[in-house]
Formats: sequence, C-alpha cells, structure tokens
Amino acid sequence: MPQNRSSGIPTTWRDWKAAFSSLSIPNYRWFWFSTTASFAAMQMQMVVRGWLVFEMTESPLALGIVSAGAGAFIILFSLFGGVVADRVDKRNLLAATQLFAGIATLVVAILITTGLIAFWHLVVASVVNGLILAFRLPVRQAIIPELVESNQVMNAVALNSSAMNLNRIVAPALAGVLVGVMGIDSVYYLMVLCYFASAILMIRVPSTGKPIQATGTTFRREIAEGITYVRKSPELWGLLLTATIPILFGMPYQMLMPGFVAEVLGRQASALGFLMASVGIGALMGSLLVASLGDYKYKGRLLFGGAVVFGLTLIIFALSRNFYLSMGVLVIVGAASASYMAVNTTLLMMNSEERMRGRVMSIYMVTIGLYPLGVLPAGAIAEYTGITLPVAVGGAIMVVFILTMMLINPRLIKL
Repeated sequence: MPQNRSSGIPTTWRDWKAAFSSLSIPNYRWFWFSTTASFAAMQMQMVVRGWLVFEMTESPLALGIVSAGAGAFIILFSLFGGVVADRVDKRNLLAATQLFAGIATLVVAILITTGLIAFWHLVVASVVNGLILAFRLPVRQAIIPELVESNQVMNAVALNSSAMNLNRIVAPALAGVLVGVMGIDSVYYLMVLCYFASAILMIRVPSTGKPIQATGTTFRREIAEGITYVRKSPELWGLLLTATIPILFGMPYQMLMPGFVAEVLGRQASALGFLMASVGIGALMGSLLVASLGDYKYKGRLLFGGAVVFGLTLIIFALSRNFYLSMGVLVIVGAASASYMAVNTTLLMMNSEERMRGRVMSIYMVTIGLYPLGVLPAGAIAEYTGITLPVAVGGAIMVVFILTMMLINPRLIKL
C-alpha cells in the first residue's frame, strides 16, 4: 500500500517502488493490462490511419475530416456514455466497447487486404470509433475507484496514465516500422489482436456488481441531474474548468509541432519524432512521479503547480531557437501536463459520489473532446503570425487563468 506522504519527492527505491503499488491488486492489474493493450491499438491507429489517409488522398484536409469524425461523436455522446456507465456493470461495458472496437478495426483491415478500401470507409470507421470512445472513456475512468482502496486512487489513476504515455513512446514507432516491413493491413490486424486481448483481459476482472441502477428516469433527466450535480459543487466545476482551459490553450502546441520544427528550428521531419518522443518521455516520468506519491496530502497544490509549470515551459519552448533546448523543455512540458491531468482526474473521482461518478467523468471527457476547438484558432493565428505567438500566448493564458482560479476558488488548492 502506498505511503501517505504529505510532502517530498520520492528519493529512495522504496518510494519509487510505491509507484506500482496498485498493480499488487489483482483486479486492478488485469484492468491495467487491458488498458495497456487498448492504448497500444489506439496509438498505432493514429499512425497507420493517418498514413493511409494521406497515401489515398494526399490531402491534409482529409486528415482533418477523419479526425473530426471521432472528435465530434465523443463530444456528442460522452454524456450518454456517462449515464450508461452509472446504470450498468462497468466491467461488462468496458469489455464490450473493446470488443466492438476490435470488430470495427477488423472490417477496415479486411477492406485494405481485399483492395476495396475507400476514403469514406475510413470516415465511417472514425465516426464508429468516436461513438465507441464516447462510452469507453467515461467508464474507463469511473471504474478505477471500484478496483482499489480510496487512498490508492491517485496511484491507480497515475499508473493508468503511465500506460498511455508508455504507448505514446513505443506504439507509434513500432507501427511506423511495421508499416514498412509488413504493410498497413498487417498493422491493422495487430490492432485487432490488441483490442480483442484487451476485452479478454477485462473479463478477468471480477464483476463489481455496482452500481446497476434500474431507474425509471430518462437519459435526458439523468444527464441533467449530472450537470446540476457538477454545477452545485464548487470543487467539481472548478476542477472541470481547470481541465478545460489547458486543453483549449495548452495542448494545441502538439498539432503545431510540425510547423515549429520546420519554421522555427529549421529542421527536417526526423526531428519531429525526437521532439514528440521528448514529450512522451516527460509524460511517462510525470505520471510515474504522481503514482509514487501515494495518497499525497496536498493534491490541490500539486494540481496548480503542474498547470503553472506546464504554461511557463510552453512559453519557454515557444521562445527557444535551439533544438536541444527545445527537447529538454518538452520533457518538462510532458511531465507537467501529465501530472496535472492525473491529479485533476483523481480529484474529480474522489469528490464525486459513486452513483454520479460516470456522469461526472463523461462531462470531463467532453472537455477533452473540445481539444480540436483549441487547435483551429491556434492554427489560424499561426497562419498570419507564425507558430511562436499562439504557443506562447496559450502558455501565458494558462498561467494567468490558474493564478486567477487560485484566488476565486481557493477551495481547490486545499483539496
């Protein structure tokens, strides 16, 4: 069981070993392996689908259309996904979504193998994937407190994040290599195996049997109840707002990275891989650091500290003209963003009633789905001013916003 440390960074092997304490719980361990397999498929898909779309169309707009299909359905249906997560057995719902994702991916793989694949197939597949994610993402977060003790929630959330960040480093590189060696369709079949393995591993988690709500209320009423529940809680709406602003103004730097590499650093495409890997390495380090803290007492301070560092390092990155300095700064950017997001998710769960947790997390997923809305204005500004200004301004907005939130909602920093 992780230590309840109120302060301090892990400095001993015992401290760092505590980062993996939730994996000693069999139910959570099966869930973590399932999540890792699912994340591997998702990260490989980002590489091979984009490559396939561009190979078929040679159109950047086509890339945007395919991505928008998934994003739009996450925003539209995540609230419904949250209601379902509060009504049914979360284990079964999560396993079913992984199975459906595998079937959808298998259809695309067969179309590629048979030479029948068309662009509209990929658009439809993206929409289906977005619909599946709208149900999978809320339940994947909401189930964690049912698998571990309350003092291990932050550790478990951070380890879940570490699985994603590890795959951000490994899976895209593996997919890129396999595309050249085996072909795009073979990578799609590998993704199918990952999704099916994820579903099977999830079935190994014993059913918690809660909360299965046999209510007579409608979906609309339960969604409204969830929104009202959040609105009446200063802690919850503050945490959701603290998540939304960094997503809108901080995260767009990732989509602008290719332009930054070419325009600001004057490097070739290969340099982009090193910069993105730097972010992934930092994110993995940040999530493991949060996991090692156990039931850390000052979570609110950790939340605000991570967000401020995220904003400040984005400004430094925007102003950097040295490739190696940029790599180093991006490690910190990744660590800060991953730590603040892991803590934010933990606090949302810990401050939500069990019966409402699925709906609260679905609202949180809607804020994450707003990410494309932040990319559009940032890209438009970059067209006229260059890449540096929107990244630096986004970082500055984050810092000002976080400091303002500390003043107008001081409850958050005391969480």
